[in-house]
Amino acid sequence: MSNEALPVVLDIFARRILAKAELTQQQEVFQEQYTTVAPITPLGTKAPLRLFIINHDADPTEVPNTDYGSAVKCVKLCKRILDEDPSNTIICTQKSKVIIDFELILIVEYEDNTFDVLTLPRNLSSRLHYSAGTTKAFVESTVIDAAGAPVVQHQNVSQPYEALVIRSTGVNAYTNFEYTVNIPISSFSTVLRKCELDDPSLQSYILLRNLDYEVDVLDPFQVFINADNTQSIWTTEVEFSLYEDIIDKLGIDQDVRILGTPEYVCTDDCSCP
Repeated sequence: MSNEALPVVLDIFARRILAKAELTQQQEVFQEQYTTVAPITPLGTKAPLRLFIINHDADPTEVPNTDYGSAVKCVKLCKRILDEDPSNTIICTQKSKVIIDFELILIVEYEDNTFDVLTLPRNLSSRLHYSAGTTKAFVESTVIDAAGAPVVQHQNVSQPYEALVIRSTGVNAYTNFEYTVNIPISSFSTVLRKCELDDPSLQSYILLRNLDYEVDVLDPFQVFINADNTQSIWTTEVEFSLYEDIIDKLGIDQDVRILGTPEYVCTDDCSCP
């Protein structure tokens, strides 16, 4: 008699991918554009995040301020730190909500050939909350307002809608960026059936790849750091954007039955005495 195992129906428990959406080079670091004439209103479109990086050896000085320091020459991304794995929620079988929490480590080179490490958003401030021990760069009041509170940035003109906000525990205590994108289920590669959308095991799996960034170093900029504009510090305006591919896979837990031969089959044969 042959000892080979006979083909049997194998019941395999697996996570089956039903559909996926790919967002190619999605801009994750941005600020919302506003109108340039009164009344100032948000437009719901993206622009690069504008940083006003303090020049090397520049100090807060009474106006007129000629303590220019050394301007920024170049900015490079050293590392993006994910505070936790990207999270995802299926919202009422209508959209897949992806949230990415992260910090950025930048290397800043100045014209006098010195370097510094800039951690975002930890080293950011509004112009009215300069702190010598913390502040290395300022952002506009549409990103962190005059009271030191972060403002949510939106892209709500075209699908998928996005938002970016700086999380904080108080003024000048900014912990991380939180980027959110809502991907409509209708934009996935396959139209899901109602029974699949209603499956209690339906989940989303997020893959991130091809991280990239753009930097544009602009001109020196004088930032006034008190309400009556009598004190200032010299900075360099820098535009920064971060891009990444986001792949969102929708899947369910499912039993898959196939006809096959197991590689190993245990037996009750025993030659033990």
